[in-house]
Amino acid sequence: MKHFILLISIVLILSCNQSKPSELNLTLHNKKVLILGNSITQNGTYVDFLEYYLRKSYPKDTLNIISIGLSSETASGDSEVDHAFPRPCIHTRLDKALETTKPDLVLACYGMNDGIYSELDSIRFHNYKNGILKLKKKVEATGSEFVLITPTPFDASRKKVTENSTNYSYKQPYAHYNNVLKTYANWLTTIKGVQTINLHKFMGTELEKLKSNYPDSTFIPDGIHPNKIGHFYMAKQILNDLYPEITIKDAKTELGDLKNDTLFNLVSKRRAIRSNGWLRYIGYVKKDTVTLDDIAPTQKHVTDFDVRISALLNKN
Repeated sequence: MKHFILLISIVLILSCNQSKPSELNLTLHNKKVLILGNSITQNGTYVDFLEYYLRKSYPKDTLNIISIGLSSETASGDSEVDHAFPRPCIHTRLDKALETTKPDLVLACYGMNDGIYSELDSIRFHNYKNGILKLKKKVEATGSEFVLITPTPFDASRKKVTENSTNYSYKQPYAHYNNVLKTYANWLTTIKGVQTINLHKFMGTELEKLKSNYPDSTFIPDGIHPNKIGHFYMAKQILNDLYPEITIKDAKTELGDLKNDTLFNLVSKRRAIRSNGWLRYIGYVKKDTVTLDDIAPTQKHVTDFDVRISALLNKN
C-alpha cells in the first residue's frame, strides 16, 4: 500500500510539472514576438513592464517584441450602432501583420470590445468564438506559437451603466458587463492546444481585494482601461505564467522603484516608437485609412535606443 501511495504521488507530481508553462517552452525572449489587441494593448504599458523585467532577468538574450494594439478593435467584427465609426477588426490587417513581421510567437488579447458592452448575446458570442478560432488557425498556419490573453475586468462602478436598454454601447454599458467578459474569458481557457493567460480572473481577484479595503478605489478608472497599476498586474500575471522563476514585488513597491528607473524609461520610449511605427506600417482603417510607406526610420530610431539600453545593461 505504501508503494502504491508513493507511485500515485509521483504521478501527480509529474503531471503538475508537465503542466507548468515553463515546461512548454513558451517564452518571449530569443524569438520574434507579435502582440495583438485593442486600445489596452495600444496603450502598451503592460508591454513596457514585460520588456523591462525580461531585460533585467535576461540581459544577454535577444528581446524582439512588436506590439501593434489598435483602439476599438475586435476579433468578432461586431460594432455598436451608435459607434463613431465601424469598429476595426483584426482580420482586416492580420494577414499583412503576419506576413510583414514573421513572428515566432503571437500573443492576442481580445474580448473587451467584442461583447459590445451589452448583455450576453448568442450571435455576438458566436462571432467572437469564430473570430478567435480563425485567428488561431491563421497564426498556427505560419508555424508560429500562439498564446491567448483573456479580456481584463470591467469595473461598473466607474461607468454610467444601465440594466435595461435596447442600445447598450461603450457610452452606456450593461451594468453586469463584467459577467459577459467572464463568460468570454472562461471559454478562451477551454480552447485545446493553446496556452491561455487568464488576466480576467487574476485582476478580478486583485480588484476585489482593493475594494474590500478601499471601496471607492480602482485600477480601472474609466471602467474599461487599466491604469498603470492595472497594466502592472497584466504584466505580472503574464510573467507568472510564462516565467515563474521571475520574482516581482508588490505593485506599490515596484512602481515606486520604477518611477526614476533609467532603463524602464528607455524601454518605454522605445516600445512606444516601435509600436506606433509598425502599427502604421502594417496599416489600419478606422475613420480614415492609415499607412506608413517606410519602416526604416522607425527601425533606425529603435536601434539608437537599443545601443543605449545595451550600454546601460552592460554597465550594470
